[in-house]
Parts: sequence; structure tokens; C-alpha cells
Amino acid sequence: MRVLVTTLALDSHFYNTVPIAWALRSAGHEVRVASQPDLVPAITRAGLTAVPVGKELNLMEQSQQAPESAEAGYGSGYNIAETDPAKLTWEYVRDTLAAYAHIAELSTNTDMLADLTRFARAWQPDLVLWDAMSYVGPAAARACGAAHARLLFGTDHWARMRELFLRLAAEQPEEARVDVLRDWITGRLAGLGCPPEGEGKFDEELVVGQRTIDPLPSFLRVDAAVNRVPVRPVPYNGPSVVPDWVTHERPERPRVVLTLGLTLPEAYNDGFPISDLLAAAAEMDVELIATVGPKVVESLSGTALPDNVRLVDFVPLNELLPTCSAIIHHGGMGTLQNSLRHGVPQVIVPGWLWDERATALAVQAQGAGLMIEPREFRAETLQAAVERVLSEPSFTDSAERLAKELLSAPAPRDIVPELERLAAERA
Repeated sequence: MRVLVTTLALDSHFYNTVPIAWALRSAGHEVRVASQPDLVPAITRAGLTAVPVGKELNLMEQSQQAPESAEAGYGSGYNIAETDPAKLTWEYVRDTLAAYAHIAELSTNTDMLADLTRFARAWQPDLVLWDAMSYVGPAAARACGAAHARLLFGTDHWARMRELFLRLAAEQPEEARVDVLRDWITGRLAGLGCPPEGEGKFDEELVVGQRTIDPLPSFLRVDAAVNRVPVRPVPYNGPSVVPDWVTHERPERPRVVLTLGLTLPEAYNDGFPISDLLAAAAEMDVELIATVGPKVVESLSGTALPDNVRLVDFVPLNELLPTCSAIIHHGGMGTLQNSLRHGVPQVIVPGWLWDERATALAVQAQGAGLMIEPREFRAETLQAAVERVLSEPSFTDSAERLAKELLSAPAPRDIVPELERLAAERA
């Protein structure tokens, strides 16, 4: 079987595909990974075969041109994770899907789609596995006649909002049923030469896939009518070397890791209070490992750090977390899955790219961590939250309970037969 994996050029989205791509390859299937050129080095470092398509992506730069908000994705004013019935009017749901369709267009545009489809028609994959933000995937699959499956990178708000949209649309006058997502996808198919009554005909599979591969724990799943294939998340942190101190130096005090990825430091720019937070660590009886990225490390060059703080630009979380008693992070799904897998209590300061705030609230509701609102993110609030998750055993108990559930899901290799059946059915 030939499998074409496609994702936008963000490491976190690509890393989510790697365990399944390797499971397929290890089962004897041919695998290619298609993305914008700036992701090619990450693809090849993962030992996979890259297909560069479209132009380079700089999504972080584009997103930072919008106002930052933990309440609305990319500063659009619309929150795809919204659940308040009073807010979920026809206009709000319609415009939310339109806003996020625009984000998807920025992420994987017509240049990428044209190149991806050209490759797919030439290579003729049996299956296209697409990242849930990469709607070039199902379009290319339709254009070349392949089966296709969607891989979630977070809670399935696309499917939830889409079902709500269809229900509300049915209540509107015919002329008011504006469907930006449908029009966007069918327009792309028409541009590929797919006839509107043939390959270019719209159906909901183009939105939610013929299968939905779901690596999330049950408490983060939504009630949506999709063909769900649960899978265990297997951490992939990219190429790395485990520092000697991780393996051989047992912490004398509770070890806490601070990792805010790119989201919070970049979003807050000069207002990110990293110096204050590191200073606050001096008041805590912990060993703080701050993995804050090379830009922040460089900005703190020459700064005197407390004795209990170790500042590093990167360390693989999958290796570090087994030695940790708590983690502070931004709510990104990769970090969250790593933390859940190892049963580590979490303090989450949510970002604003998808549903980080809703995810943080869900973790808090499960008793496995605490959320700090970004506007309340200061040294004092962080210290109080960390001390609480360390001192109250219920947080560790809840985190370990969630770890057991996560590890009970099928491994990536266990879902390969289901993907093989899907490809055979659609052949």
C-alpha cells in the first residue's frame, strides 16, 4: 500500500504524524510525507521520505499580526472551542467556521494543493493521511481517487462545530445558508479540474475524513458523528540527545519543568515575564528546569539565575518527564500528551492557537492540574499553583489515573489493519 501523509509545516503537527507514519512503514507500506519546503529537514531527520509542495510557510509570523487572545483563535474574535449555548447562534457558528477556514487557507494554500495533487496523481497513493488542519489532504485524495483519513492534533472542534452548523443551517432560509467551508473546498476541487457531479462533488467526508484517527484521552473527546479510530499517542520529540544529568543526576528536590514552547514567549513578545518567573523559583523548594527555547536563553545570557534553576533551550520531554514531579506549560497538545502519558501533574498557562484554554480547564476538571489565566500569569500565581499541585497528592493520583487510560488505547501498529481495510474498501 502507498500512503501519502500531508501536514502544514509546523513541527508540532508533523511530530503528531510520525509514530503512525512509522507504524505504516514498519508494516511494509510505502510512505511519503508532503509539506511545505521549510518542513523538509524535520521530515528527513525523522527518517521519512519528504515531498516538498507549495511555498514556505510562516504561520507564526502571520498569526502574530493579529491581536493576541486566549479567548479567540489567532485574534479572530471567534473561538472554535466555544460551548456556551447563548453564544452559539447561527451567525456565530457560521462565522467561526469561516474564520478557521481562512486560517486553514493560510496554512495550506492553493500552491501547496496544486503541487500535492500533481504528486498524488503521479504517485497514485492508496491512502492519504492528513493533519486535521490540512484540507489540501482530502482534496488531493479526491482528485487522485485515494481513500483518506484525518489525524487529529487536538480536540475535534471542527466536527463538533460542523454538526452544529448543519443543524442551524437547516433552520435558515435557503438564501441565508452561506457555507464558506463547503464553497472553499469545492472551489479548490474545481480548480483541480474535478467535475462538480463527479470527483468535485462535496460531501462531509471532505471535512471530517473517511476515518478520524483520534490520539486524545476520552475526557477531551467531543460528541460528533465521525468514524473514530482511537490510538495511543506515542511521543516523538524530534532528534535529540539526552543530557547526562537527566539520566544520572537524581533530583534532591521535586523537579519541575517549565516549557512554554513558542506560543507564549512569542505572543507576549517583550512582555513575557520570564525573568520574574525564574526569580520566583528561588522562593520555591524545587529544582526548576526551564526549557524556553534558544531566543529566550540568548536573551538571558549573563543573567544571574537562582541556584535551583537550570536553563536549557531544549531537552526531550519524553526522557525528562519521568524524573519530574510537575510541569508548567502552554497547553499544546504534544506537551499535554507527554505529561498525561507520564502521569505528571500540570500547571497550564494556555496559549491561543486552538483550544488551549478549554483543554486546560478540562485537565483541571479531571483533578490532574491547574490553569492560570494568561492575564493572571505572574510569579506569585505560578508559585501558588506549583506548590499546590506538589503538596496535594490528589493531583498526582488523578494524573496517574489518566496515564493508565491513555496507555490502554491501541498502539499505532494496532490501527494499521483498519487503515488497510479502508484503502481496500475504496480501491
